[in-house]
Amino acid sequence: MATTTTEINLPDIQATPDQRATAIAAVGIRGLELPLQLDAGDGRLQTTLGTWDLAVGLAQGVRGTHMSRFVELASRFSADDALPVSRETLEDFSADLLDRLEAEDGRVRIKGRFLLRRSSPVTEIDLPVPFDFAWKLRARRVERKIQTKLVTEVGVLATSLCPCSREISTYGAHNQRARVRIGVTGPVSLSELVEVAESSASCTVFPLLKRPDEKAFTETAYERPRFVEDLVREVATGLRAIPGVGRFKIKAVNEESIHAHDAWAIVKGCGDDPTSQLA
Repeated sequence: MATTTTEINLPDIQATPDQRATAIAAVGIRGLELPLQLDAGDGRLQTTLGTWDLAVGLAQGVRGTHMSRFVELASRFSADDALPVSRETLEDFSADLLDRLEAEDGRVRIKGRFLLRRSSPVTEIDLPVPFDFAWKLRARRVERKIQTKLVTEVGVLATSLCPCSREISTYGAHNQRARVRIGVTGPVSLSELVEVAESSASCTVFPLLKRPDEKAFTETAYERPRFVEDLVREVATGLRAIPGVGRFKIKAVNEESIHAHDAWAIVKGCGDDPTSQLA
């Protein structure tokens, strides 16, 4: 019969002293893929694949951290009775991370994709649309209390129609596929950020458009022209209207349809909680 590790005394090499007097700012694992239940803020849970990056700071007198404990902690979200991943559960998770790894400083990043349903504008064909998400969290133990900074991020596709092209042309106007990335602190959900980005563009993109839908899409975009500068400013205006929003960063890239290059813009600002910092 094989001997289990609990029946013998195995040395803990990671916990042995280190004499080089050099602390490590962050050490951990990255690219850990696990299924999870996600709370995107739209009133329903969904199963998705999340990718974890986890790290802690290491004191100068300790040889190494315990890598397996990172996996054990993240795996809790993949159990049958696990809590969904959300801003709130990640805050609690950071406390467990520091305790389990016996650390004073920790970092958590979870990213993946989630789905929100969208109906085509005329025929109302309802289909899911994928979006990127990430939560980035920094946790520190300060005077026996844990302080956290958490950033919520989404990536959204939209359409941006050129105001200049529309103004100078006898008919028609060229448009671009806009890629919008929003990072924000404060109590805001993934679905709220998506809605702000979509409503700031010339038009939302849809997975399926029949001819009546395409006509409505084209005309809507034509009536809502946006430079890339307009787009990031509109998103900033929408974020400031959400209670509790702190610091934010918005980046938009317009993939040009008439040039060999793209156009891009960044806005940084704050909502009604200017003390909240991006991690």
